[in-house]
Amino acid sequence: MAEYRAAANGAVAAVRPGALLLVSGESAAAVAAELWAVLSPEATTAVLERLTADGLGRTPDFALLTWQSAGERLGGVRIIVRGAFEVVAGEVVVSGTAVSTWAERVVDDAERVEITHADAAGAASWLPFVDGVVAAAAVAVPGASAAGGAEGAPSARAARIAEPAPPAPPAPPATPQASVVDAEPPRAPEHTIAPIEETIVGVTDFIRPPEATGVPPIAPPTAPSALAGPGVGADLDATVARPVGEGAAVGFAAGDHDGMTVASADIRRLRAEREASRPAPTAADPAPAAAPGVRVRMPDGSFEPLGHEIVLGRSPSVSKVSGGRLPRLVTIGHGDPDISRSHVRLALEGGTVVVTDLHSRNGTLVVAPGRAPVKLRAGEPTPVLIGTVVDLGGGWTIQVVGD
Repeated sequence: MAEYRAAANGAVAAVRPGALLLVSGESAAAVAAELWAVLSPEATTAVLERLTADGLGRTPDFALLTWQSAGERLGGVRIIVRGAFEVVAGEVVVSGTAVSTWAERVVDDAERVEITHADAAGAASWLPFVDGVVAAAAVAVPGASAAGGAEGAPSARAARIAEPAPPAPPAPPATPQASVVDAEPPRAPEHTIAPIEETIVGVTDFIRPPEATGVPPIAPPTAPSALAGPGVGADLDATVARPVGEGAAVGFAAGDHDGMTVASADIRRLRAEREASRPAPTAADPAPAAAPGVRVRMPDGSFEPLGHEIVLGRSPSVSKVSGGRLPRLVTIGHGDPDISRSHVRLALEGGTVVVTDLHSRNGTLVVAPGRAPVKLRAGEPTPVLIGTVVDLGGGWTIQVVGD
């Protein structure tokens, strides 16, 4: 059974089984009477929608409680509070004064829940209230252990305030004080620091001398043994390891050589002698002969023999030379912007024709006999077959042919 305190503060309470609403304001009576008809634990959302129908700024102060009874004791109580109301449920206090919307809390096993308006001071005695709508400044829902309906029954807040404070612990017995002369200042607790040898494993063995640990000292490295075995003979002896006194192959002035190494000056001299022994090329020497059976058919129907290397393009040039031989430069597509200056390179490597796109602007396609065109990757040598057509773009094509 609910209880209420009557007061003319403009607050109105509506009570139904399992639900309680306390609302204040100018239209509190009309709102409470309207919501009393639908008030139930399952109608919480509908009640909140009605209270906030005119907007949050014009929502009245209210306190809404819903619960499920567990025998004679309240079960879980859902508390929603806004404005100048405060709810005390056992040891839990929920207030709506410090929030802009409303405060919400769920309390389990509350023996008494009391709702109080801020203007409830000087309200009348507690009166029983079963069901209906009544003007009230405070409403309480007691549980099994609460004395319901008794006039002047203390509220949960008053009972908590009136509860005597626990007794203070007894003071320790006084001890005789020593005189100032005999007094000794307190000492800090002494801490024993373990030796490093006991706390760091292996450090002392690492830093002790070898004779203290029993580990034999490391012997100094010995001189390398003389080279022996097949393949190491007179030539190596003569140039690397033979002393000058034993007739080294290279002579030096006294004090210029230690007899055990080869000086860089000797290497340069030997290279110069080897280059001097080669016959010098002359302008009358013919170009190197192309490999038999491999030629390149040009767009005008002429043939270029594929020897060491050919570079084709609108204005071909070379910046790097491999093997000491210059490639032949062949102009193709002169004045055509689709053809790069140095567009493609063809070479014969081990009897196989290799085509390389020289990072041309529009790329290079190769069409092998009976196959679809394939675009070359820039800078990547690609082997091709006899009969392959190389398309440089702009209608300029060449073909690898045999005799």
